[in-house]
Amino acid sequence: MRQLEIEWVQPQITVTADLTDDNPDLVDMVWNRLVPYNSLQNHALVSGDHLYHLLPSSETVYRTPEYKMEDRTVAPDGTVFLSQLQHIGIKYGPLTEYLPAAPIGRVVPDDVDALREAGQHCWDAAYRTKEAVEIRVRRKGDQVTDYALPLPPRVGIPDVQDLIDEIHDATQRSWIEPPEEIVDIHAGRISSRAGSRDQFFSTMVFVNGEVRPLGYNALNGLLRLVRTTALTLDTLREITPGFIRTPSEFLGYTGLHTLERFTKETTDALARLEDREQYFALISTLALYTNMLNTWNLHLFPWDHGKEYPYAER
Repeated sequence: MRQLEIEWVQPQITVTADLTDDNPDLVDMVWNRLVPYNSLQNHALVSGDHLYHLLPSSETVYRTPEYKMEDRTVAPDGTVFLSQLQHIGIKYGPLTEYLPAAPIGRVVPDDVDALREAGQHCWDAAYRTKEAVEIRVRRKGDQVTDYALPLPPRVGIPDVQDLIDEIHDATQRSWIEPPEEIVDIHAGRISSRAGSRDQFFSTMVFVNGEVRPLGYNALNGLLRLVRTTALTLDTLREITPGFIRTPSEFLGYTGLHTLERFTKETTDALARLEDREQYFALISTLALYTNMLNTWNLHLFPWDHGKEYPYAER
């Protein structure tokens, strides 16, 4: 039995998860190419008692699971899922989101209470305290001291490689520590003073609404096209700006100047690429950076305003 050790650093909670045979191809990918890694722990905000975190690998974006549970709400607590949104998620209590999901493991029964304790801690962090909770995932029994992100691919074009390396380095700096621009937005330090009538709450809402689809839908969608279709490099060059230019310009106006610059330099670099693998290397690096921004944006948003909007009693 292959087992993962899942550690939440700040609450000092560790659980063991058995990898199952539901999706052997995905499990092999996690076991052989993904672990060990660390990430910022997020808590679901509309699904229920569910933890998820961003993975430092684009492979999960385009891999097709062999099996999906039709209704994840009926999964046992402790079920571990792998998502094409580049997440590993763990159900620890009641869920409302019934959408299909690909299971890859299960927290061992003796550790489910500890998992629920970690879940409550992470909910408090997301909803109230804003404490950054680091999650570390490794093979059970391994002693790991280095959780650095995997190095980006090499493309053989010096200036494009410099851009890839710069984006990767920016991602690594903010993988566990919040990026300054996101912190500034949530503190109202926005040079453009974006936000009608001299307030920035609506700006935070719009940043949430733009960063998530830019990463999950546009950039990750382009990665799926490279790996699952025969689109030519010329076609990819032509369609890419239409997916990513406008949202990145708006996000630059709202304070994410580095993302805007990285996106512009990426679209400028498309003409210098020589093959689809170079395209994948460049877009996957920008996608991970963008999705990292999304994790921090979701974590820092003042979700405690949710108490002002309770559902009516049934």
